[in-house]
Amino acid sequence: MSGWWVAAFAAQWVLLVALGIAVVALARQLGTLHLRLGPLGALEIDDEGPPLGEGLAPMQAMADDGSRVTLGGPAAVPRIALFVSEHCPICAAVKPGLPAAARSAGMDALVLADAELEGRLAIPGTPYVVVVDRLGIVRSKGTVNNLEQLEGLVDTAEQRIDEDRVRAEAM
Repeated sequence: MSGWWVAAFAAQWVLLVALGIAVVALARQLGTLHLRLGPLGALEIDDEGPPLGEGLAPMQAMADDGSRVTLGGPAAVPRIALFVSEHCPICAAVKPGLPAAARSAGMDALVLADAELEGRLAIPGTPYVVVVDRLGIVRSKGTVNNLEQLEGLVDTAEQRIDEDRVRAEAM
């Protein structure tokens, strides 16, 4: 009977090693899939939010801390407006990175919790970012789900501002 025990024990170890190899192979495939389906950039849809390239008239808005702020119209520096909702977990995850993204681009950051203004600007949901230049012209906009998408919208806005400045200097 001891021969059967040795054979069973050996078979168990062979199966355990095969299982380990299968787990490593599946983990590798999962990692590859994760890299392929990594975070996408923020989605700028023309029909959603304020129109790109057009100026926003100065509008009073409710900040998430309850204060009143102005969005649109001329300002000293470009602005990033992050529209959030009270019970939005993604908003809570994106909001802490906003000041750093704004500082790195030399912009002011506004966190707005104003459902009425969201309706007037045709914002589809939160978190939604609108980046305006010094003249109040919308330079980029879109729904964001993470800090990378927020930074992408800021970079896009900076690029569009620079392109317009070069175009104006060439004239």
